[in-house]
Amino acid sequence: MKNKARQRNSKISGDKNGINKNTKENRDTHIVKENACKNGISLELYVFRTLFAVFTIGLLVYGLYILNSSKNNDSVSTSDTHKIKSEDSFVELESEDSDEAVRTNAEKPKEEHSEQNGNGKDPSVHTIPPVQKEVKTAPSKVSQSQSSTTNQNSQTSTKTTKKQSKKKENGVKDLKTEAENFKPTYLKKMTPKKIFADGRRLPPVELLPQKPNNSSVRVFLYDEFLSEQECDGLMKAHDSHVKESSKINPLICFDTIETLRKHLKAAHKRVKVTPADFIPGTFCVNETFSRQLSGWLKSNWSYSTAFYPGESRFSKVFEYRVKEATQLLPENGGKFQITSYPEGIGYKTHTDCVEDNVDERDRMATILVYLQDVEDGGETKFPELGIWVKPRKGRALIWNNMNEEGKCEPMSVHNAAVVNKGHKYIIQRWYYYKNFYSLGKRPPEPDLPARAPGTPRVNCDEYENGSCRWYDEWNYEHLVDYRNQRLNLK
Repeated sequence: MKNKARQRNSKISGDKNGINKNTKENRDTHIVKENACKNGISLELYVFRTLFAVFTIGLLVYGLYILNSSKNNDSVSTSDTHKIKSEDSFVELESEDSDEAVRTNAEKPKEEHSEQNGNGKDPSVHTIPPVQKEVKTAPSKVSQSQSSTTNQNSQTSTKTTKKQSKKKENGVKDLKTEAENFKPTYLKKMTPKKIFADGRRLPPVELLPQKPNNSSVRVFLYDEFLSEQECDGLMKAHDSHVKESSKINPLICFDTIETLRKHLKAAHKRVKVTPADFIPGTFCVNETFSRQLSGWLKSNWSYSTAFYPGESRFSKVFEYRVKEATQLLPENGGKFQITSYPEGIGYKTHTDCVEDNVDERDRMATILVYLQDVEDGGETKFPELGIWVKPRKGRALIWNNMNEEGKCEPMSVHNAAVVNKGHKYIIQRWYYYKNFYSLGKRPPEPDLPARAPGTPRVNCDEYENGSCRWYDEWNYEHLVDYRNQRLNLK
């Protein structure tokens, strides 16, 4: 029994050992297969990654190469474009500027380019050999595209230049046409009436002459024509502009050399002056002499700044109020001028129109508004009419200088009394009997005298009847040729 049991146990253990052996062998076989599979996959992955890395590096190298080539092409086209633009600017100067010096400078670059090319073609349309050597990929295509690009740029810039020149020519023609077709309007009288402005009732008061006369001159007064805020704003703007412009010494101009000599005599300066002291072509003395005169005359003048219709919102408000109150037409009005008189300064007796003048383009009426009170002096006086008006803030004074036939009235003479104490400010505008195309438009300033930008001028004329006046703008009265033309017209 024991032997059978032993045999049974040994058999069972043998079976178990066999099973264990088989299981172990299966496991080993499975592990080997798995390892073989893994080795196969890792090998394929390794090959794939290697190929992918090689491809990526190649792609990056190729991209850098293409990018470098495109930059070289861009630099070529940019340099060519700059050349085209510079040549077009020369063409524009030559076609539009009549100055011989500018024209000579404009022609030189063209001659140099034509000598280099030797074929008379547009010098900007050509290839550049050094750039072709740098570009190894399809150099013929690059040169062709570059040539076509420069051709297109040249054609475009030429068309642009022609359009600009045509537009300017058309603009000049349009201005000439407008001036030729301009139909003047006549302003023969004014009709003051009561109006309301910002809640203020503004009735006109006629100032009757205190002396008998046969003149057509009529003088009217409006109190509070401008508000306190409007007056303060105008004075502030004027003072700021005068301060800025006064950083440059003014050039001083005289109507005659005799007027200059009289001013020197009044300043107790024994200085011999000759026509050589004047800037050629003008009645203005040179910069050094002007600086000396400013000190000798102690800047004994009024200060005037100007603005034109449309340059300020206030210009529309002002001209509308004047039209409503007096029927003076805005289209017959000139510039707006603000003038300040320091202590000791006035303006001698004068008329705002020119006596015995056959030209109807003259100042028919004047409106003058005081911007602040004056403690002592500064009155506006009409000596032939026996009328005088004291400055009061916001007060407007309006009168006609010409009759309905367009003749200047000698009885309209007036003056600004010297300011004894305080500071006088006014704004005034002149209305013309017959308007003209350039009236109310800021004119271009003359080239003479040569001066720094922003240089103010001082006009001193008619020593007995005139005064010295500082201006922030230049007209043509100081030019010898202009003065001679005016004398010939009379």
